[in-house]
Amino acid sequence: MKPLTCLSLLALLCGAAPQSVRFYVIRQWKYVNFTWPDEDTLKTATAKGTYIPENNVIAGVKYFEDHFYITLPRMKGGVPATLTRIKAGPAHDASPNLEPFPSWAMNSVDDCNNLQNVQNVEIDARGQIWIIDGGRTETLMTPVVKCAPKLLIYDIKAERVTTVHNFPEEVASKNGSFLYDIVVDHTDGGYAYITDNSARDPGIIVYSVKENRSWKIRNAKTMMADPSATQFAVNGITISAPINIAGIALGPEIRTSNDRVVVNEDREVYFCPLSSQHLYSVNTTVLRDENRARAAPDYDNSIKDIGLKPSQTVGMVMDNQGILYYGLLGNSAVGRWDSRTPFSSGQRLIARDLKYLEWPNSFTFDPTGNLTVLTNSLAKFIFGKMNLDEYNFRLITSYVGGKSYLYDDNFNYDLHGGHSSPREPTSPEPQPRPEPTSDGHHDHDTTSERTGDDSVKITQSSGCVLLTSLVTLILSIFVVLA
Repeated sequence: MKPLTCLSLLALLCGAAPQSVRFYVIRQWKYVNFTWPDEDTLKTATAKGTYIPENNVIAGVKYFEDHFYITLPRMKGGVPATLTRIKAGPAHDASPNLEPFPSWAMNSVDDCNNLQNVQNVEIDARGQIWIIDGGRTETLMTPVVKCAPKLLIYDIKAERVTTVHNFPEEVASKNGSFLYDIVVDHTDGGYAYITDNSARDPGIIVYSVKENRSWKIRNAKTMMADPSATQFAVNGITISAPINIAGIALGPEIRTSNDRVVVNEDREVYFCPLSSQHLYSVNTTVLRDENRARAAPDYDNSIKDIGLKPSQTVGMVMDNQGILYYGLLGNSAVGRWDSRTPFSSGQRLIARDLKYLEWPNSFTFDPTGNLTVLTNSLAKFIFGKMNLDEYNFRLITSYVGGKSYLYDDNFNYDLHGGHSSPREPTSPEPQPRPEPTSDGHHDHDTTSERTGDDSVKITQSSGCVLLTSLVTLILSIFVVLA
């Protein structure tokens, strides 16, 4: 009999019915390189230390019109571009060079109007890419503090910047903030909700497009690290640090009421600190109340504790049906929860693999129902243990049938709020097939240790140690009874 992983065995013992979700590798890199203007430019960058391969880490991914937009935060020196893109779809080269976006010039650190340090982006239905730029660079070394943090909105189709908002010091400190992730809400002219992962002043930053103003929501109980969850292990590397709010997801824009499709302006924003196993939510009506934010309330009665996850999370995304997908760092796994079901019993583990799902950091949907997960071995990167002779960064994809929370098949965006119509698939998409690696071989199913769509066992353990002990105890009882 083939051995079962600890989580799958527990699920099967509890009577869960597994439903396989197959992920495939579509891109992978040992280290990243770029589409340099010419060979001499590459040689010069390498010689001057403006390009140091081992200092480049892929952190965020978003899909839009046949491209993946990929971020590389400047945590260390030698990162020549912080926002890039590659072609999506079938490719002969599974490890393509990254094209700086919008241009090489816009990625230059010499001018604070350019992109300095981009952790994540969002792309709306109109083709606007919302870019959060932390300003500070080399944040894992001796930080270079030259530029203020800002939000930049760039129209991909028109190829121009439409909005730049420099955050006030009281909202995002030039010397201390860390803009981590972003979701976009098109209500009343448009809002961005941004997590500030700051060690000293964490919170959710709100930006109003119409008012061109920003403010911050703070709540120590839910946005700061949980002291009981600051230590966990990822493939033998121990993370021990109080890391504050990071991941964020927004509920669907459209809901159905009495068989009518209506715009949902009363939505939930889901978030969690990295050093926590709790998932929290706050309503967008609370976030959009600027006067309340400036009165500095504690928000204890406005934020919901949704429940416990089996491990720490950094990346998450919600689809347009209210299904949340999220990484489970200590389990090297991806979880799934339908927000219409109780969190305590409704969570599912859809993929687990110690090799291919090492640190699932970012998620994105394409318009045809594929979910793509970026994994980046970040623990190895932080502690200088990344081996450039093995694959460290991967994009893995599975057909799950959902679309981004920004899209809805039954809603005409052109007639409501100026939204553009989402791209419709002409026919159901098959599951993506594995693509050739650079050495001509094929990667196989990345869920070789997957548990299927099994119920997740909720424990306070950061990994699988307590689950393994419980399984051993159960098996011992079975043996005795036999």
